Parts: sequence; structure tokens; C-alpha cells
Amino acid sequence: MMTAFQACQRESWLSINPQLTISAAGAGICDVPSVGYDKGGFDGSAHSDRFWQDGYFLIDDLLPVESLAQLRTGIETLVVNGLPPAMIYLYDEAWQIFMRLRPLLTHFLGDRVKLLPHFWAWHVDPGQGGRGWPPHRDYQGESVIGDDMLISLSLWVPLGVASPDNGCMYVLPRSFEKCYPCPVAKPEDVVLQDVRALPARPGTVMGWRQDLYHWGGRASAFATEPRISLSLEFQNAAFDPLADRLLDLDQPPAFHERLELIVQQFAKYRHMQSMDDDTLRWANSINAELSGWA
Repeated sequence: MMTAFQACQRESWLSINPQLTISAAGAGICDVPSVGYDKGGFDGSAHSDRFWQDGYFLIDDLLPVESLAQLRTGIETLVVNGLPPAMIYLYDEAWQIFMRLRPLLTHFLGDRVKLLPHFWAWHVDPGQGGRGWPPHRDYQGESVIGDDMLISLSLWVPLGVASPDNGCMYVLPRSFEKCYPCPVAKPEDVVLQDVRALPARPGTVMGWRQDLYHWGGRASAFATEPRISLSLEFQNAAFDPLADRLLDLDQPPAFHERLELIVQQFAKYRHMQSMDDDTLRWANSINAELSGWA
């Protein structure tokens, strides 16, 4: 694993993944076409009914597969070099994927969309008994008002095939949970027949209300590929911020700011993601190193 000093240098990461880019200080990320631009606009109405009934949507063939393949290679290269998959967010292309989804986001969240500083990337390795995150809700507070006004939304993007064999996503549809005597507080409360697996292929975008109960599966030793995926959270900025700091979808943070945000995720998600002490110490050392670069 690279030193904290090396990690604070943009060139270190470009040398690992030369097929990807990191905007120079003060330079913005180039505009990318939004989904639906070649089809007269994005039509989210077809997905609204399921979202409001079951709490999630799954839209096939929404993102360009060639862009996702670049990011998949980027994560695989990070892992080979002993680096956490979440470092993929240092590269412009990871943010551009979500920038493409503005029409989808505005359909569900309105025009004032902001990024929450909550994100992660996974490389669920079947050969190492890999698994996704345990059953949880992304936000414990109020993320919806009534039955038709959304405050916050989580998006999840597979970079390869996500299947039951390699740990795809599972959800408890809200239409089922509503029939329970009380909201699910622990996995044992879930009726197993109510669980829905959400296999997906590259190009698919998944999204859910932040109060949806969901989790990632455990990969089988017989899976033929790892489950590689990205997630990022968003909110309607017309409401009070759900985090101390909101980010601009159209102008993602510059390199050192990205690095600081990424290493902050490690302590935040330690209870969800298996993480050794060396990785946490490495993240803390980068934080300390960054203070000297200010």
C-alpha cells in the first residue's frame, strides 16, 4: 500500500490507473451527456409506481457499458495493488457516472439535487468469502414526506454482473413491510418469503428510499466473478441538510477534497464493512498528511 505522502499526490493515482482522469486543481470535470439525451429526455414515470409502492426502482440499460468497464478495471487495479475499492472516487469518471443521472435524480428529488457525502465502492470477492453490507436502512430519520415527496435517495450501480451467486442486492419491499405489525428492527423480523433479490447487469441503475430495509448477499465460492459496484446518496436541497456538508452534483470536489472525503468514509462505515486496523491507520495517516497540504 502506498504511503500517506504518495497518496496525497495526484500523480500517484494516475500512474496506477492511467486510463482514468483526475481533474487538476481548479479545473472542472468535463460535461457528460445525461441519460435519455438521445431519446428525447428521460421518462421516470414508468418507474414511479414501483418506487412508491415497493420503495425501489431497477432500470436496465441506462448507463453506457464502456464507461462502466473503465471503472471496473480501475477498481480491479486498485485491489491488485492492495488499495481499497473506495479510492475509485478519486477519479473523475466515478463522479461522471452519477452526473449522467441528473434527469433520473430530478424526477425523484426535484431540481435542487445535492450530493450527500456518503458513498462507497465494493469488490465482493467469492474466493475470500466476500459479502455485501448487512441488513440496514441508509438513514434512520425521515427521508420521505407522505407518499409522494422524497427528501433523500440512494443510488447503486453495478460495474459487472451482480447475481445471487456473487452477492447481489436484496430488499424487503415496503409493500410487504407495511403489512408487518411494526417496522423491521432486526433481520429475524423479516419473513424470508418476502425478500426480493435484485440481480443486475452493467448499465443498470438501482435506487431506493433511504428507509428501505436492504442488504448485500454473501458470495458463493462457485461464483465466476466478483461483485463490483458503486453507491452514492443524494438529497433534495429544499429540505434541511441531512449531513454537515452537501456537495454539488455538477462540480464534484477537487483532488485533495475528494481524498479527504474518501478516507472519512472508512471510520464511518467500519461497522458495515470488514476492515482491518492497518487500513484504518492508513486512512488516518492520510488525513493527518492532508492537514499539512492545506
